[in-house]
Amino acid sequence: MDDSASRRATAAVLLLVVVVAVAATVGGVAAEEDEEKHAAAEEKLGCFCDCMKNLCMTLGTRPNKVDCATACTEGCTQIGQQGQPKNDDFCGF
Repeated sequence: MDDSASRRATAAVLLLVVVVAVAATVGGVAAEEDEEKHAAAEEKLGCFCDCMKNLCMTLGTRPNKVDCATACTEGCTQIGQQGQPKNDDFCGF
């Protein structure tokens, strides 16, 4: 597999993982206290930065910030939240 095909495959896997994780976070059943803590943290960070800092960039597959930004933007917009605010904003990464 050439480098661009490998990059596309990695990006597709990241997108799938992030979309599933965002959907599980939003739609999952958790303890009320955990939900309140997560909601407060997400409100501070916003969906995009929460995804970047707590989901995508922590994966063991060594993702890069551009692939994560794309995946997090896609996941956040699918649930009606704002994605990447600016093209050069990677939430500190």
